[in-house]
Amino acid sequence: MTSTLSTKAARALLAAMPFLAIQPALAGSNYTYSYAGNPSAPVSAKPVSCWGTACTPSVVLMGGGYDVAEAFRWMIAQAGITRATGGRFVIIRATGTDAYNPYIYSRLAQVDTTTPRNYETVGGVDLGVTSVETLIIPTRKAAEDPFVLGVIAKASAIFIAGGDQADYYNEWQGTPLDTALQHAVDAGIPVGGTSAGNAMLGQYAFAALNGSVTSDQALADPFNKYMTIDPLNTSSKKFVQTGSFLAIPTLEKTITDDHFNTRDRLGRLFGFVARIGSGCPGGVEAFGSVLGIGIDEETAVLVSGPRGSAKAQLVANPYNAENTTALYTPQNSAYFAKIVRTPSQCASKLPLNDTSGIQVYRLSAQPTQPSPYPSAPQYSFKVQAAFDLSDWSQQSARTYPDGSSLNGPYVYGTANGAILGSQVR
Repeated sequence: MTSTLSTKAARALLAAMPFLAIQPALAGSNYTYSYAGNPSAPVSAKPVSCWGTACTPSVVLMGGGYDVAEAFRWMIAQAGITRATGGRFVIIRATGTDAYNPYIYSRLAQVDTTTPRNYETVGGVDLGVTSVETLIIPTRKAAEDPFVLGVIAKASAIFIAGGDQADYYNEWQGTPLDTALQHAVDAGIPVGGTSAGNAMLGQYAFAALNGSVTSDQALADPFNKYMTIDPLNTSSKKFVQTGSFLAIPTLEKTITDDHFNTRDRLGRLFGFVARIGSGCPGGVEAFGSVLGIGIDEETAVLVSGPRGSAKAQLVANPYNAENTTALYTPQNSAYFAKIVRTPSQCASKLPLNDTSGIQVYRLSAQPTQPSPYPSAPQYSFKVQAAFDLSDWSQQSARTYPDGSSLNGPYVYGTANGAILGSQVR
């Protein structure tokens, strides 16, 4: 293996900065490790999300598509990383490349030349990040390698890249890597994920063991073979775990979804939430306590605060109309869904029927970019709108001074494989 970067521009930027030799994978452990910066630089960063002796990690739930640089900057701040402390930002994935290394280990106000939209890079160098390290961990053997576990143990922030969550489920869950990630969570280390990485962060996860599932399929039969939900897994005969991948206190009884506006996933989120709740056979949680969070592309939800008073806030890129189907609002948004009464029908080979028992709130960024706003690079931004994850009953619809908004509650139902009710989408 070699220490490589993804673009010529990144290599030029980092040419004068120190690199270290890479430790080779141990026999039988086919991980890949690469880095930008100096992983051996002294680091004293401490996460800011500890209250007394208790720590609750700051979490980024990113909806896929173009990355949202402001979400990574927020993770860096929540990790306590400054130019005085240094910090190691670790990316993990089962497949793919080290493209995050130069994207994060970059200077502020640089253009990300790997995208056609001229978004900005993260600027981690100027914010105090001393190294960005990517581990590609494709097997269960690699997920127990001592070198891999050592990198995780020294991480100041950890981000799970996109890919296929079935790989993460089959190759990582129940391994020493899983244990090491949980230790990081318990220590308050900020964690995040995009697309498939986002799907793994809730207590419950759509594991995609038989492939993806559409909203139409989920509503027509919430027990169809594609509805593989970890740790329920009643629709799959494949490798089955009995516990969650990660236990993040602020995402207890929660399932997350992504690519929401682009792939019309409101219906399948309803199916996920219903299946986890006690209103459906095999449901393990009280039906009114399960929360589904769906996130648009180019959008991220920031979850912070101690257990019992956690809040969600949005960061987003400028609205990109290419992402949004006609059914969804022309704003970067996140959706929070609950089923508030027992479904009238939830059974195998039958449609999910619940004529008016689903509540949805929509948290939306402003429809236009904030001003002043440089044209190149296009900066992502944090909005004022927030959602109280700890108390569903205390939400109040409003529009904030920056144009962001909290909308709802919208009331939905489902019948004969279709969604009934307000078109919040």
